[in-house]
Amino acid sequence: MTYRLLLVAYVGLAGVLPAGGRPWLAVPLCLAATLATGALWTRALSGIAAEAPIPAVRGGLAAVAGLITWPLIALILHAAGQPVRPIPLVIGCAVLVTLLGAAAILRDRRRSARRAAAKAGLPTQRRHDPGPLPAESSPDHDIDFPPPRRYVRTTAAVTIPVVLAVSVGGVTVRGYLNASRPAEPGYLSIALNGWAAAIDTPVTVPARGLVVPVRVSSAGLGTTTLPLRLRVGGRVVASRPMTVNADSVRSLTVYVPALPADGCLHPVDISVGDTSTGFYARGHAGSDPVGRTTAGAALTGPGVRPRAARAPEGRDPGVGRAPAKRRVAAAAERAAC
Repeated sequence: MTYRLLLVAYVGLAGVLPAGGRPWLAVPLCLAATLATGALWTRALSGIAAEAPIPAVRGGLAAVAGLITWPLIALILHAAGQPVRPIPLVIGCAVLVTLLGAAAILRDRRRSARRAAAKAGLPTQRRHDPGPLPAESSPDHDIDFPPPRRYVRTTAAVTIPVVLAVSVGGVTVRGYLNASRPAEPGYLSIALNGWAAAIDTPVTVPARGLVVPVRVSSAGLGTTTLPLRLRVGGRVVASRPMTVNADSVRSLTVYVPALPADGCLHPVDISVGDTSTGFYARGHAGSDPVGRTTAGAALTGPGVRPRAARAPEGRDPGVGRAPAKRRVAAAAERAAC
């Protein structure tokens, strides 16, 4: 019987890992290995439970002892600093099955030797089995019904591990739930919002400028005031203080002024403190070739766009006082690209 249990346990454990991803095969193999391991537990501890005449007792003890095996191996692996993964669990269970099988075989051989000595005519006082065999048993059947006191030993051998496992597991879970945990770190984020969230290519800024919606989120941080800055090409174009409330989400708009129509891509960066987001943009063909980003930039509130600056009457806004210098500046901008 012990050899058959060992065979079932080894076959079940060997097939569990290859059957991964196929529950219809892995579940029966795992159950067979668990029940066989439980039966080996009871045979190794008591030597008689697997031959108990009541099937419910036999199956129940084997199931309980087998179910204890997996958490026990997991605890041993954790205590040894090894990862609790399927392969280490199966290897540990195989080693345990081998040890239990060896213990059960030794116990069976000792029982067989005592039985042979009793049949050889030793006095009843020197027999290890108290009392005669039942009338139903005979040398032909060789059925060894255990006396009641051995049921007590079997029950104690199974009950003590169950009580220990439940006690240790309960204390561990309760300690984990009540343990102090460090506070989660807070964060501050800024992201493009609305239509700007879909920006994945360079944006063309029209001559009147561009209103970009952004979203500022704060969680786990206190109320603080940080500078909200707009940078174009690495230069700070506009800046103003912004109060960020604790655990809040705020939507606002940032006005990006017209960019020089030099054909270059300009990085547009919007930042709150050290957190930033941005995109690349180019100027419109009808924009000022040099651009007035410093004078025309503004940071606005939700849904507000600053009014465009109006040129004095009688003067073309595109005509400067020093056209030669403007042409030189435009050429320098194009060369910088």
